[in-house]
Amino acid sequence: MTAEPLLLITDDDLLAQRWQDLAPSPLRARGIDGLDAWRAAGHRLVLVDLGCARGGTAPVWTRPAWQRNASGLAILAASSTPDDDEGLAVLNAGASGYCHSHAPADTLRQALDVIASGELWVGRALLSRLLRLVDTRLPRTGLADWATPLTEREREVAQLAAVGDSNLSIALALGITERTVKAHLKAVFEKLDLSDRLQLALRVHGVR
Repeated sequence: MTAEPLLLITDDDLLAQRWQDLAPSPLRARGIDGLDAWRAAGHRLVLVDLGCARGGTAPVWTRPAWQRNASGLAILAASSTPDDDEGLAVLNAGASGYCHSHAPADTLRQALDVIASGELWVGRALLSRLLRLVDTRLPRTGLADWATPLTEREREVAQLAAVGDSNLSIALALGITERTVKAHLKAVFEKLDLSDRLQLALRVHGVR
């Protein structure tokens, strides 16, 4: 359970009840107009039901209240019908995470903890798409810029992971087992002080 104050934004009473135990005494709002006051009070963590935006109105992430405040908040956007295009749009608009609104409570708590720590939370398919976008839009830096502490095999695994290849795809490409791929990735993350594949992609491309 996250210790940070949490703002729940949904007009679905059943969903609000489902989310109620994600944090101690979370505050609920039925729309995003309260984001201004939430940010002004020094709070950051928000769980938004994107279903509030449907029914013929503009998507919630295009509204002024969101655009004024998203950069100062840690927003987990939740959709009952998630898809990659919506996820990319929401993340591009400043959200820190994207998930299914009816994900298990433990998953939602983990997602909130991750975005509260300053990281991103997305599903595997969307993450792979993000990694491929990074790879197509940013030039890769030379190996010396990021790979010096890695072994040759760790470099190979890192490069494939950074463009969105799954563990299975990496294993088949390099003729090793998935278990070995996981071991190499663990070593890569530790040596480069990274926590996920998106950070790895950005490091390989010289962004951080």
